[in-house]
Amino acid sequence: MNGAEFARVIIEEMHDAMMSDVKNLTQEHLSWKPAPGTNPIGFLFWHYVRTEDNMIHALRGKPSVWKSEKWHEKLGMDPDAQGTGFKEPDVDKAAALPASEMIVYAEKVFAETMDYLNTLDDAGLDYAPNPERPQRNIGMMLRNFIVAHGWWHLGEIKYVKGMQGMPAAR
Repeated sequence: MNGAEFARVIIEEMHDAMMSDVKNLTQEHLSWKPAPGTNPIGFLFWHYVRTEDNMIHALRGKPSVWKSEKWHEKLGMDPDAQGTGFKEPDVDKAAALPASEMIVYAEKVFAETMDYLNTLDDAGLDYAPNPERPQRNIGMMLRNFIVAHGWWHLGEIKYVKGMQGMPAAR
């Protein structure tokens, strides 16, 4: 298995795990917070998907699904919002987005990511889109902003589910 194949496999596994953990949750589960100022599952999921959407589409030189399909309008959110630096009311608004709509949005983003990954080979992973930042090649960006970021938030989602009395899959 080469690096590009590995990237496709690990990202697809992360997508499957994320969707498996979120797709059957109720709106109450998605919006529940263990304490004020903490992040509910709905926000964590939305934030991760938005980040992936932004990054993959920037690499493709295309507008994000969020903007191109006007998800921000459908869901009453800022077109540039991604979740970084949100205040608590914004976190709560993202967490309260309709679960069924968020699943559809995530499926579209994840499919576009896999389409993009299918165009990459090992040389493509080494390509640095910004010559002023040669260390930030596509492989590093996938590792940090998709894989590590995704598994980190998935761990948080699993933990918050556990706090709600939902056991982790074994």
